[in-house]
Amino acid sequence: MKKLLIIIFFIMLTFTLSADAILKFKEKVIDFGEVKSGKVVDLKFEFENAGDSLLIIKNVNTTCGCTVTRLEQKEYEPGAKGVIPLKFFSKGYRGKIIKSVNVFSNDQTNPNLRLTLKGIVKIKDFAVADIETDTIDFSNIFIGDRPVKEVEIKNSGNIDLRILDITHSPEVSTEFDKKLVKPGEIAKLLITLNPYQPGHISTFLRVRTNALKRPLLILRLKADIAKKPVE
Repeated sequence: MKKLLIIIFFIMLTFTLSADAILKFKEKVIDFGEVKSGKVVDLKFEFENAGDSLLIIKNVNTTCGCTVTRLEQKEYEPGAKGVIPLKFFSKGYRGKIIKSVNVFSNDQTNPNLRLTLKGIVKIKDFAVADIETDTIDFSNIFIGDRPVKEVEIKNSGNIDLRILDITHSPEVSTEFDKKLVKPGEIAKLLITLNPYQPGHISTFLRVRTNALKRPLLILRLKADIAKKPVE
């Protein structure tokens, strides 16, 4: 009888020690596919308590770009199921995206379980500023001359290209024939150099636009300046 009681005691002790909460997800990786930039993607990670004791979801943390909407509850009895709802805000993202979600629980085996969501964000509407050159050489000029060079900027995108501002040194002046360039159109930039001292000049002209890939155009301007000979 004594031996039987000891055996029963150890069986009950083993059962007690093995009674743990187990957080089991249906999927640990969710691929939301291809979406257009700006879209809000609703996702959910489904899970269940596959253990023998109460499961407690302590906290859920995400990397930037994702928000965990409110959990229905934080405690789940053995066999109970639940979801972790997420929203991914794709605005400002481009290309392949991989984000992590960390779930903290009382699962002794995996107290910090990492989930992954991935996909591709496509930007379908954008402006493109194509410029024919990045260097303007005025060559040899004299003080008092006002040479003019013309540069073309083409919008190869599918929305309007906007010329936002232009900066340059004091001896340079500029003029655009248009500052709103429709898809397929060309804007002409006239650059005038008005040198005031002899020597070699190398300066930069910067044009800021709303283009996606190259919003800041930088042109190098150079010239060799001499005094006009006395006749």
